[in-house]
Amino acid sequence: MNMLIKRRPIITWLLHPDSLKYPNNILLSGVANPINSQILNDQLAELDNIRIQKPIWGLPELLMPSFEEVMNKTILSFEKIMPELFQEFSKQEECGILLCKRNVTLVYGFGDNKLHLWFFVEEKGKSIFKFYSCNECVGLLTKVGITSTLIQDDGLFQGSLEERQNFIGSVSNFIASYIAVKKYVKVETITIPQGKFTAIEGTPLEYVDKKKIINQTGQEVIVMDSKWFRKIVNDNDIYVRGFWRMQNKKSANGEWYKELIYVDSFVRHGYHRNAKIEDIFNHNK
Repeated sequence: MNMLIKRRPIITWLLHPDSLKYPNNILLSGVANPINSQILNDQLAELDNIRIQKPIWGLPELLMPSFEEVMNKTILSFEKIMPELFQEFSKQEECGILLCKRNVTLVYGFGDNKLHLWFFVEEKGKSIFKFYSCNECVGLLTKVGITSTLIQDDGLFQGSLEERQNFIGSVSNFIASYIAVKKYVKVETITIPQGKFTAIEGTPLEYVDKKKIINQTGQEVIVMDSKWFRKIVNDNDIYVRGFWRMQNKKSANGEWYKELIYVDSFVRHGYHRNAKIEDIFNHNK
């Protein structure tokens, strides 16, 4: 089974800012309240204004399952410093394009300690614009900034108002955590060229079935993977205190016995070992 990265019209449009023609394969989502069609159109037009200013989006980045596992493990730590992350990413003017599961494309940009987010869903070769939100952190809470008629529209969202707010907030935290993991956790990336690519053993894609990726996006795509969960690496010196332990010993007659000994303190020079997820994978082969 090959891994197929399909063309996403929103990516082609964003990465070709000199193109003046508005693409007909980027559509607005269906809405229950007609007024929201104009609101969505205005918000998409604002993204177009940003596009023609030629921000440095970088290459689209595709999240592999292993990378998301790292995010899930670290999100609680990053949530505690989310306001600081928003400030840092705003100073650095972080922006980018994420290719996520369930055919979701996230276009984001930080500025003024806020995260600007455009949410698209890919359907039948078209990018469907669902909503825009402007989010900021106040204390440990993420304030969701979205037009009231949009969040109340049953054609755009499901669930209660609180569930809709929590969903948008979770997407915001997802993006901030993603950037934090990319910056502060050991991760691997590989650039997939256009056309067909066969990963060689040892690359970050070594667990992809058949090791074959077909990139139909029309440009290179960076795949975000993580060795952090497959191989635990610690190259730091580790101080180990002295301790007592039962040591196996062999007598002169060749019989084994245990003797209580004291192990002096020492410095351990790091370690490399398989993570549990890799042990499970190898066991099930």
